Amino acid sequence: MLGFLLVVLLIPYLIAAYGLLFVKLRWGLRLFGAFIVATIGLLTVMFLVEAYPIIARDGVAVFLQTGWDPVRESYGVLQALTGTVLTSAVAMALAMPMALGVAVTINEILPARWRGVFGSLVDLTATMPTVIYGLWGLFVLGPTLQSLVNTLARDTMTSPYTLFTAGVLLAIMITPYAAAVIREGYALVPKPVEEAIYAVGATRFEAALIKLRYVRNYILGGFFLALGRAMGETVAVAMVVGGNFVRFTTNIFESGITISSLIALQFPNAASYQYMVPALFAGALLLTLFGLAINAVAIYIIQRGQI
Repeated sequence: MLGFLLVVLLIPYLIAAYGLLFVKLRWGLRLFGAFIVATIGLLTVMFLVEAYPIIARDGVAVFLQTGWDPVRESYGVLQALTGTVLTSAVAMALAMPMALGVAVTINEILPARWRGVFGSLVDLTATMPTVIYGLWGLFVLGPTLQSLVNTLARDTMTSPYTLFTAGVLLAIMITPYAAAVIREGYALVPKPVEEAIYAVGATRFEAALIKLRYVRNYILGGFFLALGRAMGETVAVAMVVGGNFVRFTTNIFESGITISSLIALQFPNAASYQYMVPALFAGALLLTLFGLAINAVAIYIIQRGQI
C-alpha cells in the first residue's frame, strides 16, 4: 500500500516541481499546495484501509478499550490516547508561559542589536534532533525530576521515566515553535499603536501586556501549532515515558504510553501478530485526525488575526 502511494504521488510531485521551476511560480505553488493536500488525504485513507481489519472486528471499541494484550489479540488505544492528552497538557501548561516570556524578552527587553542573535538561538533549538532531547531526558531530566518531586512529596514519583517527565521534555521542545509564532505577531504591531501605548504613559510591562492582547490570535495560533507538535512527538517521548501499555493510569507521576511512542515501541514485533499492525494503524489514524483538526484550527486563527 505504501509503495503504491509513493508511485502515485511521485508523478504529481514531479509535475508540480516542473511547474514551479520552469513554467510559472504561481502555478507551481498552487500545484504543490494541491499535492500536499492530496498527500495528506491519501495517507489518511491508507491508515483507514490498514486499520480496517481490527475496526471490522472490534468496531469503535478499539478506540475505547484500555487493554493491550498481544497473546489474546486484544488491543485498545484508549490508554495511549490518554497518555497523549496528559503529556500534551503538561507540556502546554509549561511551554506557553515560557513562549510568552521568550517573545516579550526578545522583542521588548533585549537591545535591538541582540534580538536577532537570541531569536536565532531560540529557533536553533527547534532544529536539534529529537534523539538528543531524548538522551538528555533519559540521563539528566528524568532523575532530576524524580529527585525534585520526591523531595516535595515523598515516594510520589517512583520512576524517573513517567508521563510527567515526557510532558516536561515536550514543553522544552515545543517552546521555540510557539515562541516563533508569537514573536512574529508581536513584531507586526503597527508603529502608531506602539507609540500610542507609550504616549499615554504605559510602563514597559504594561506595554507588553497591551501588545500581547493585541496579538492574542497569534498566541492562540502558536498554542495550537505547539500542541500539534507535542501530540506527534515520538522518539524523545518513547525514551522517557516509561513504555507502560499494560496498566491504564491517569497519574502523571507513573509510567505510561502515548500513541506515537506505542507505535514506535510495538511496531518492530507487530508482524508476528494478526491484529497488532491494524491496531497500530488505528492509533495512527486517530492521531492523524487529531493533528489535522488542531492544525486546521491554528491556521484559521492565525489567518483571521493577521494585522
